[in-house]
Formats: sequence, structure tokens, C-alpha cells
Amino acid sequence: MKSDLDYELLDCGDFKKLERWGPYRFVRPAPQAVWSKSLNEKVWKDCVGEFRHQKGSKKSASGEWKFNASLPQEGWPIRYRELTFIVKPTPFGHFGLFPEQKMQWDWLGEQVKGLSNGSDRELKIINIFGYTGASSIVSAADGANVTHLDASKATVTWARSNCDASGLTEKPLRWIVDDALKFLRREKKRGTFYDGIIMDPPSFGRGPKGEVWKIEEALSELMQACKDVLVENPSLLLLSSHTPGFTGLTLRNIISRYLVKNKEGVFECGEMEIPSSAGLHLPNGFFARWVKQ
Repeated sequence: MKSDLDYELLDCGDFKKLERWGPYRFVRPAPQAVWSKSLNEKVWKDCVGEFRHQKGSKKSASGEWKFNASLPQEGWPIRYRELTFIVKPTPFGHFGLFPEQKMQWDWLGEQVKGLSNGSDRELKIINIFGYTGASSIVSAADGANVTHLDASKATVTWARSNCDASGLTEKPLRWIVDDALKFLRREKKRGTFYDGIIMDPPSFGRGPKGEVWKIEEALSELMQACKDVLVENPSLLLLSSHTPGFTGLTLRNIISRYLVKNKEGVFECGEMEIPSSAGLHLPNGFFARWVKQ
């Protein structure tokens, strides 16, 4: 069955993954791929580039690319449904898009359409730690009024480029570069409330003025701030994480405790994964999501 995302996990094993991003193939680390490869080495070597960890390091931020051919400096487009995202290899070993999130984009599109049909007003959603904007753009494309929030000016600029490439410049999308906690507190003071929240918090990060974020220390305070900007009867919530220990059940408990305590709705939680055309699926993070009944 043909995917509606122009990306393919060709194989994974021996702590690596072989991927196709549009017309180009790459090899990147995959610490969770503890099994052996399915395809032969000749196939694996037929790639444009490989990201390798620095010796003695297993962190994606510590490494470098080795390219076998030149690539478009400004990146290249890949398709998801009728949308277009610009991808390119970054110094951190990423491409500006996380394919394991496709299952969340599919869910968001379905829920936003369902909640918007017959409604007398736009569904207001905030995407916190919005990165390059895929979830924001999917939600806006399907009818939501979206506030996209990230502390990095560069990634918000990238997100806006994705919005332009998708032809959605006229959609109600607000782009905010700010520290998440500070912005949410100001929204509370302004009396701005949201029907839904999307959030994929990093394990560690820094705000635009050097504010330090550590998920274990900061998440509780942030979730309280999220609760303060939710309407009395929220519509949907999506929380995902790539931090070890933050399992689907953990994320569900966080949503239940802080955001929808004693409210009627449907929960789903589990492990995010990337299907492989070689047979084995690659686990990559966890999620929990809730939608009102």
C-alpha cells in the first residue's frame, strides 16, 4: 500500500536506519534497532549521506554528516497528502521532520475535521514546541485556528516556509517565538483560551533568552500553565515524547492529572513507530491523546 508521505524506512538494524527522504537515501543512527539488518550491505552503501556519532557518544547532537554527493543547499520538498514540507540534513542529524509523527498528523486531521463540522466557530489550537510546523500546518489545513509556539526563531522561520510551500498562507496560523511557560502565562493574563493543545516537549532545551528547560524539572509547572489556558470543555489534547521513561501510560497520566481530570473523553496511548518496507517497524517515542466525547 502506497504511503501518503514521501518518506520510506527501507531497513533498520545493527543500530542504524536506512531511509529515503524524497529522491535521496540516507543512513542515520537508530540505537533502538538492536536486531540485525534485513538488506545487504550493497543496498546500505547506496546512499547520499550518513550521520555518524562522534566516537564514544550516542547523542544525536554529537556527530557529523559524511556525504557522497551534493544536495540542494536550501533543502527539497517532500509530500504529505496535499501538503509540502521542506527537508534538509541538519547539524544535529535530523531533517526537520519526524516521520514517526505521521500517525499523529493522520489523527489530528481526522479529529479537527470532525470537531469543526457543524461548529459555529473555529477550533483554537496551540502547538507548543511546534518545531518546523507539521502538526500546526495539518491542523490549519483541516480547519483549525492555530498558534504555533517555539523558542527557536530559525525553526519558526522554517515552519513558515513549510506553510508557504503548502499554499496555506491565508489560513489562520499565528507564529510565535517565545519561551513556552512565559508565553502561556501572558496568554492567561490576556484571557486567551484554547480548545486544544499539541505538545512534543524536548528532553532538554533553551529559550530565546537562554532559559534552561529540563523536562523532568519543568513539565509539571508547564502543564499547570497549559491548564490555565484551556477552555472549560476542551476538544482535543496530544502529548508525545522521545524522552526515556516518558511512556504512553506516563503521558496519559500527565494529561489525566493536569488537563482533563474528571472530564468525559476518549484516551489513546502507546508507542510511536515507523513502518519499514523490509518488515520490521522501528519504535521511536511515545504518545497519549484525548478527544472529547
